[in-house]
Amino acid sequence: MPFAVETGDRKVELMKKEQMLYNKMQMGKGTGKRMKFGKLKDLSIKKKILLGYLLIICITVIFMLLLLGTLWEHLTKESISKSIYSSNYQIKKSIDNYFDSMVKLSEFPYLDSEIMDILRKDYKGIENEKRVVAQINDVNAIGPKLYKHVYYMHNQIDAVFLFPANMDYYAYRSRNSVAGSYRIETESWYREVKEGNGKPFIIGVHEEKAVSQQWDVLSIARGILDPDTGEYLGMIVIDCSVENFARLWDSSEYSESIIAVTDKNGKLILPGGEEKKQEIEEYLKENTLEAEEEGKLSQAHFGNQTYYLAVLPLAYMDGKIYQFVPIGDAVKNIAYTFTLAVAVMLGLGILLFFVSIKISNTITQPVLRLIGTMESVESGDLSLQTEEFHGEMKILSRKFNHMVKRINAMFMEMKEKEKEKREMEMLALQSQINPHFMYNTLNSIRWLSELQGADKVTQMLDALVRVLNYVAEDTSEFVPVDREVDFIQNYIRILNFRYFERFSFIFDVQKEAAQYEVLRFILQPLVENAVLHGFDNNDICATIKIDIHLEEAHLFLCVTDDGKGLSGEKIKEILTSERKSEKRLNKIGIYNVNQRIKLTYGQEYAIRIDSKEGCYTKVTVRIPARKGQE
Repeated sequence: MPFAVETGDRKVELMKKEQMLYNKMQMGKGTGKRMKFGKLKDLSIKKKILLGYLLIICITVIFMLLLLGTLWEHLTKESISKSIYSSNYQIKKSIDNYFDSMVKLSEFPYLDSEIMDILRKDYKGIENEKRVVAQINDVNAIGPKLYKHVYYMHNQIDAVFLFPANMDYYAYRSRNSVAGSYRIETESWYREVKEGNGKPFIIGVHEEKAVSQQWDVLSIARGILDPDTGEYLGMIVIDCSVENFARLWDSSEYSESIIAVTDKNGKLILPGGEEKKQEIEEYLKENTLEAEEEGKLSQAHFGNQTYYLAVLPLAYMDGKIYQFVPIGDAVKNIAYTFTLAVAVMLGLGILLFFVSIKISNTITQPVLRLIGTMESVESGDLSLQTEEFHGEMKILSRKFNHMVKRINAMFMEMKEKEKEKREMEMLALQSQINPHFMYNTLNSIRWLSELQGADKVTQMLDALVRVLNYVAEDTSEFVPVDREVDFIQNYIRILNFRYFERFSFIFDVQKEAAQYEVLRFILQPLVENAVLHGFDNNDICATIKIDIHLEEAHLFLCVTDDGKGLSGEKIKEILTSERKSEKRLNKIGIYNVNQRIKLTYGQEYAIRIDSKEGCYTKVTVRIPARKGQE
């Protein structure tokens, strides 16, 4: 019995040992897997890149045949899309260049003083018979100029008309005979062009009623305004026939492609006759949504054939370019390219195997050099920001985090210094009240007090206090338009006291523009320049107009005087150099204002000066329309 008990205990003990051995084996397997995975992560970049290339090559060879069909379809459609849209962009460029040329040619009447004199002429005081003769002679004088400077300048021009507002006759040059009873006032687009402030308008496909036969044309129309008064003087119309216009895109790299253009009213322009026009019009009408999809290649079916369709908008005409390319014609151009691509792909697969070792070396060497450079420029005790990787990337990530933190700190410091600098510049500008201006103003106050009494003195003192209050009240860089105008009005009162009411000021401030923001002191240098430099000393009646209005998304501030005008050299000098004068209110001149506008709103915004010697000077500021914060 004792022997049996002893034998049972040994069995239990053996079973426990076997269980412990099994657990150790399982733990060893798990540890082995973790060790293998850890060793893989700790491999150097060179070995990782080499293993990666070998893996990519193996996968590429295995799946080459499977990916070939998908790759063919994708590359084919993408290549065709790029090719067709590239052709469309070339057509768009040709059309845009044509309209650019037409817009420039429509400005010709402004450049010819004789034509402008005829358009300004008043025939009312001439007897009827003499009036007719005079008008016909003037129209005949305009005709050759239109031929030489407009009609002859571009092959796509088929007719040009000039309709003076002061007579019943008009000048023209046309390929077709002209109808004598034509009245431009009957056209549906006439009023829009006349009231368009001299802007050019593109008239889509329409019938030209000024000629004696049916003739479909596209036109550029522009109202002609008197530069001095803004009075409507007439209208110039430049015609291009639909057939001639279509020659702008009469060729394509696809021999069987069909290219059509529509205007903003959807009227179709198609070169080469009417064969496909009806089919395309029916397709566009039935498939409006698909045909309007821009920037994407779609398929179109008509005339027992399938086409690729590419649509591109035209900004000038508010229309679109439609190019229909037969699928067979499009695919045959890239078949050879695809075959060559397959051969190159197979060759690269073989070549990559031998080049992978060399590539791994060329990649790791720059990384090691970068690490050495980062160690040489590292300074300071900076904390880490990103996860630490393994191998050489562990060092690279640590150095990169140090560099990023330092660059960020330097950037914030520079930004803060720039902000402080702008505030100090504004304070400096506000404090730069010219002592000569103060001296002259106070002398004027004393002189008025001696000659007239307290009323004028009170008015002048009130204006001076308001000016000084506006200058010194705060450091805001931007102010509402109405506050800037109020400041200018007080400044003008002081100037008129000083110059014995010599200047007449006209304010035309649009009500909606009053709440928009402008830079402080943006108007004062413009007004001051007109007063100090715009007139001769013997000009008694001097008029300065200040016009502020909104146009689209921009705010326009215009200061116009009827003084002696400026030469081109003088305008260039004003805009490119600072002019110093002791007669100014402060040191902010037109040059400084121009630089502030560019720094604040961007280089595309700047002061523009238009002037005619002996007539006028107009200074225009165009800035983005921005409302003040509530």
